[in-house]
Amino acid sequence: MADQKMRLDIRLIKFQDYIRKKPNSPFGYYGMGVQYMLAGKPALAEKMFDRALKIDADYVPAKLGKLEFLLSDGKFLAACRYYRKYSGCFSTKKIYLKRIQQFTSRLYRTRSFYRHSRRLGALFLFTSGYGLLQKMFDNEPDNPVVNLLLAMFYLKNHSADERARVVYNLCVRMEGIADKLRWDLVQILSKEQPAILQDPAVAALFTAIPEGAVGSRYAGFLLSTFINQQDQNKVQKAFSDLQKSHSYPDNKTLWKYLYFCRKNNLWNPSLTVCCQKLAGSGWIDGFLAGTVKELKNRGMAENTRELDKILGLYGYL
Repeated sequence: MADQKMRLDIRLIKFQDYIRKKPNSPFGYYGMGVQYMLAGKPALAEKMFDRALKIDADYVPAKLGKLEFLLSDGKFLAACRYYRKYSGCFSTKKIYLKRIQQFTSRLYRTRSFYRHSRRLGALFLFTSGYGLLQKMFDNEPDNPVVNLLLAMFYLKNHSADERARVVYNLCVRMEGIADKLRWDLVQILSKEQPAILQDPAVAALFTAIPEGAVGSRYAGFLLSTFINQQDQNKVQKAFSDLQKSHSYPDNKTLWKYLYFCRKNNLWNPSLTVCCQKLAGSGWIDGFLAGTVKELKNRGMAENTRELDKILGLYGYL
């Protein structure tokens, strides 16, 4: 914690120095605003974003910062309107939309979101059975801030009617949203749409195996999808998470993991466990035997007595 505070302080000093040197550049004020947001000082952050926009009213990063401030401050309706006002510049780059979806979805697990949702729930959702967010969605269904806030409110209230499913289907395929939110959307949609549990396009959007999914069949499907993506970081983290929970995917996915690691020269002790699981279930081939031999040469194979016996029976040792 102390190291994190020190890094923040250092970055603040650097941006202060940048502003002194280039007082007419919006970047310095925007950078200061970002650091204040990270430091938990949103009021100061808003001032910095406003200063940046005063210098350059078209500076999109500062508009993104302002939008993030509105959301973090619980000004949800203002955030929805702010996006609508500047949707033209936000939609010019895919990375802008991804970032908006990312920081909006982060609210899902914060206490402040639920505190504000209790206070504003009736206003947004249940005024005469038809709330403001619902009306905004009908008028502008391509507003990701509206869509995500509405989806999160619906999930909080365990809504599963047709209107909720429309919103869920829009949000589950958004790039950048928090894994926990995407997983909850997948779960509730799978009750009516079981095929979503085998949709590689949705699975590929996860950054890791989400909390609650480890131990389920979907965890193995995610690992297989990450392997197909050839994403080394996602693959290794996913297998590590499975291993920590003593949960493993089916044999086909285990073999794919083995092949992926060897192809990418990713040697680590997890491959020994992988080989033991495969051999123990009767999946024996020359590729697996060669992997075990190389692991031993690298000093990464431990407790392989039973594995050696099995390989010996098949003539590989």
